[in-house]
Amino acid sequence: MERRKVIIAEHIHPVGLEILQREAELLYLPDVPDSQLADVIGEAHGLGVRVVCVTAELIAKAPGLRIIAKHGVGYDNIDVVAATARGIVVVNTPKANSVSVAEHILSLMLCLANRICVANADLKLGRFRTREDYVGVELGGKTLGVIGLGRIGSETARKCRSGLGMAVIAYDPYVSAEKFELAGCTRAGTLSRVLEEADFVILCVPFTSETAGMIGSREISWMKPGSYLINTARGGIVDEAAVYRSLTDGKIAAAAMDVFVKEPPTPEHPLLSLDNFIATPHVGGATKEAMRRMATDLAGEILRVLRGERPLNPVNPEVYE
Repeated sequence: MERRKVIIAEHIHPVGLEILQREAELLYLPDVPDSQLADVIGEAHGLGVRVVCVTAELIAKAPGLRIIAKHGVGYDNIDVVAATARGIVVVNTPKANSVSVAEHILSLMLCLANRICVANADLKLGRFRTREDYVGVELGGKTLGVIGLGRIGSETARKCRSGLGMAVIAYDPYVSAEKFELAGCTRAGTLSRVLEEADFVILCVPFTSETAGMIGSREISWMKPGSYLINTARGGIVDEAAVYRSLTDGKIAAAAMDVFVKEPPTPEHPLLSLDNFIATPHVGGATKEAMRRMATDLAGEILRVLRGERPLNPVNPEVYE
C-alpha cells in the first residue's frame, strides 16, 4: 500500500505517532500555529488535531484529504459540514477520556464542597481566618443533577451514586430509558426539574446550536439556593456573566469551570477574582492514561480510513451512505 501522508497538528502521546509511522508518512507539528498548517496541508490524506480550528478554507486546501481525526470528544473546532460536503470523514475518540473527565468532575465537586481551594490559598498567603470559615458540606445524601447522559455523564453518575451515596437525577431527551436505568438515574422530563432538585449540577453536553447559552440567568434562577454548578463540557454553554452575578449575590454557593468562551481566560476575568469559584484550564481529560488512549484511538482511526476501511467512531457517517 502506498504510504499516505498524515499530519498531526498538535502534541499527542508518542504511542500514537509510533502507530502511524508503521503505515504512513508522518508530519508531526506539535507547535505549529493554525496559519502555518495551511501551508503544509495540501498533500495530506489524514489530519489529526486537538483544538486547532479546521475551517472550510483549510479543508479546501487539501484535495486529497480523506479523514480528520479529533483527539478528544468535542469536535466543534472542525467544520463538519464542509468536510461532509467533500466526502471527508470526521472521527473523534469518545471512549478514551470519559473516566478521566468524570474523575475531574468529582475532584471539582469535592473541592467546592469542602472549600479546599480557599483553605489552601489562605494558608499559602498567611491569612488563616477561623475554622468556621472553612466549613463545607458532605456529598453523601445530596442530589446530583446531570445534564447530558452520554459517556461522561453516565460515568460520573455511577461514581456518585455507588461511591458517594448520592441520589442522581438527569436530563437528556436523546437517550433511552434503559440508559437512565443503567446509570442509576431518575429521568427528568425537563431541564428545569433537574436544576430545581439538584444540590450539584454538572454539564456534560456537546457544544451545539441547541446547547449554546443553555445555562443563563433564567436557568440559574431555577437552581436551589446554596447549590453548586460545574461545567467541564464547553465554554459558551454557560453564560459566564450570569454565573458571576449568581455567585456574588449568593444565589448559588459556588461554581467550577474547566472550560471558557475564551481559553485560557485572562487573569482579569471576573470569575477568577471570587473565592467561591474554581477554574482549571481545559484539562479535564488530561491524564496520562487518557492521553495514551486518545492517541492510540486517533491513530487507529486514521489508518483504518487510509486502508479503505470504515472507522469505528465517525461523527458524520452519512459520508458512507
